[in-house]
Amino acid sequence: MTYCVGECKKYKAAKPLETGRYAAGQKRCNYCEIFVKYQGITCPCCNRQLRCLPRSRKGKEKYLEQTVK
Repeated sequence: MTYCVGECKKYKAAKPLETGRYAAGQKRCNYCEIFVKYQGITCPCCNRQLRCLPRSRKGKEKYLEQTVK
């Protein structure tokens, strides 16, 4: 059983002004509901896999535009 213990708060990422979160290298933990600036592929507190790409088609198109530049 996994649960959020608040360890992820140390890695909480501020929203970038000029690019999207995923293009800036931020990842999202869907379980903890937080964006983190973290190198690993699993959340540092709940050990679940972090999301590295947006889910929606519109978000994916925006991400691709920002990363191609």
